[in-house]
Amino acid sequence: MRLGGIGLLLGLAGCGFGAEGNFTLGRDLERCDGTFPVCQTTAGCTMGATRYLEGSFPGTREFIVSTPEDAVITVEIYFKTQRATGIDTEILWYEPGCFDTYQYQSEGRDIFEEAGPDRIFSKSQQVFLPGDHLIEIHSDALADYAIRVDIETSAGVNN
Repeated sequence: MRLGGIGLLLGLAGCGFGAEGNFTLGRDLERCDGTFPVCQTTAGCTMGATRYLEGSFPGTREFIVSTPEDAVITVEIYFKTQRATGIDTEILWYEPGCFDTYQYQSEGRDIFEEAGPDRIFSKSQQVFLPGDHLIEIHSDALADYAIRVDIETSAGVNN
C-alpha cells in the first residue's frame, strides 16, 4: 500500500503544470483594467510578485510597480502564441515623477527568438528612487502573452 502511494506521488509530480502554468504558478490573474493616475497618464493596475496579467500584442500595456527603495525591476513576458515578431518592441521603466526613463528597444531583433524555447522574454532595469514606477510595454508583434514582474532590492526582498 505504501509503495502504491509513492508511485502515485511520483506520477503526479511528473505531470507538471505546463509552461504557462509554471510561469504563473503562485500568482493571481490581475485584470489590469483600472485607471490609476501616474506620470500624467493612467495605468491599469499595480503589479508585484503575486500577480500576473494577460493580453495581446500589437498594442500597449501600462502598469505600476511600487518599490520601497532602489531596486531591479524585471519584466517577463511569456508568449502563449507567436504569430508575427514585428520590428518594434519597447519597454520603458519610469522613475517616480517620470523625470527619468530607462528604455529597452528591440530595434528589429526577433523577440520570439530572444525568448528562446521557454517562450519567456525577460528584461531587467535598475531604478534608483522608491515609489511608484510606471512601466510601459509597446509592441507591434502579433502574440498573446502573460506578463509578470519581479522586484529585487538590496535587502533581497522580492515583492
